Amino acid sequence: MGKTRNQDFLRGTDGQQARVLHIAAIAAIVIVALVVVGVGWGYPHLKPKHELGLSVDVHSVAPGVAAGTKVILHGAEVGEVTSMDRMPAGTVRMGLALRPDAIPGLNDAFDIDFRPQNYFGVTAINLVGRPGGNELVAGQILNRVPAGDFTMSTMLEKGSLAIDGTLTKSMISTLDKVIRYSDGLTPMIEAGVVFTDRAAKAQQALPSELMGRMNDVLAVLPAFNSEMINALHTLFETKFNHQPDGSYGVNDAFMDETDEAMEIMSTDVFGGAGKLLSSHGAELTPVTGIVQALSDGLPGLLAGGASTQKLQTLVDRYNAAFSESGDYKTLNLRIILDDLPGMSAPLAASGVSPQTTVQEGTR
Repeated sequence: MGKTRNQDFLRGTDGQQARVLHIAAIAAIVIVALVVVGVGWGYPHLKPKHELGLSVDVHSVAPGVAAGTKVILHGAEVGEVTSMDRMPAGTVRMGLALRPDAIPGLNDAFDIDFRPQNYFGVTAINLVGRPGGNELVAGQILNRVPAGDFTMSTMLEKGSLAIDGTLTKSMISTLDKVIRYSDGLTPMIEAGVVFTDRAAKAQQALPSELMGRMNDVLAVLPAFNSEMINALHTLFETKFNHQPDGSYGVNDAFMDETDEAMEIMSTDVFGGAGKLLSSHGAELTPVTGIVQALSDGLPGLLAGGASTQKLQTLVDRYNAAFSESGDYKTLNLRIILDDLPGMSAPLAASGVSPQTTVQEGTR
C-alpha cells in the first residue's frame, strides 16, 4: 500500500502527485498557445482604426527610406512608412500610415520631400500642405514628384563630387603655397599676441578710471576742434588766397613775384656762394683746418662737461662763504680752539663750549 504524503499544495501518493503535475503542465501549455494565437490573429482585426492608410507613388526615394521611416509635418511626427513596393511602371509605392488627429487641414494636394528628421541625420519623409485639394481618404493612391532630396547622405555625396571636381592638382598646389606663405606670418602674429598680452598685463587701471579719463579728453575735444578750425581758417585767410581786389582766388602777381625772389635767391645768392667756395678751395682749406683744430680741442678742455661742473661747484662754495647784510658782506669763519694746548685747560675751566664760532665782518 502506497504511503500517503502531506505537502503544502499536493496530497496523496507519489503517483497521484505526478499525475496532477503533468495535467497542470499540459493545461498551462495549451492556455499559452491559445493566448498567442488569439493575439496574433485576432488583434489586427479587432484593434481600433485610429490610422489613415494611403499610398504614394514616386519615381525614386532618398537613401535610408524604408518601412518604419517616420513621416513629419511642420517638423512633428505624424506617421510612418508601412511598406515599400516596386511597381511595374518603374515607380516605387510607399504605404503611409498617418494619424488623423495630427494632420488637421491636410488634403490630397500635399507635396513631399526627403530631409533629416533630427541632427543625427535620420531620414524622414516631409509633408508640405498645399491649398485646393480634397479630403484625404483611406486607401487612396497618389502620384507625387518629390520636391527635393535634402538628406544627409545626399548632401555628403554631392559634397564629395564637388570636392573631387574642384581639388585638382593645381588647386592643391596653390593651397599648399598659400599655407606655406601664411606660415611665414606666424612670427608676426605671435608678436602681436605677445604685445597684446603685455599691454593687458601692464594696464592696471580699472575701467571706471579709464572711462573717466576718456570723459576728460572728450570734454576738451570740442574746444580743440574749434581752435583747429580757427587755425585752418587763419591759414586760409592769407594774401596767397586773395586777389588784389580782395576776392578769393590765387594771387598770380604775388606768386610770380615770389617765384622770382626764390629764383634770385637760388641762383644769385646761393649760386654765387657755391661758385666762391669752389673757386677758392685752396684758400679756405687752412681756415677750415684751424676751425676743426679748435673744435677738436674743446671737448678735451671741457673734459666732457666735467670741468664746467667743477667750476660751478667752486663758484657755489665761494658764494656760500659770504652772507649779505644790507650793504655789507660777512665772511663766515669757524675757529676751533679746543685743539690748541694752551687754550684747552682755560676753556674747560671756564665752562665755555669746546667749539666757538667767530664771525668777522668785512666790508
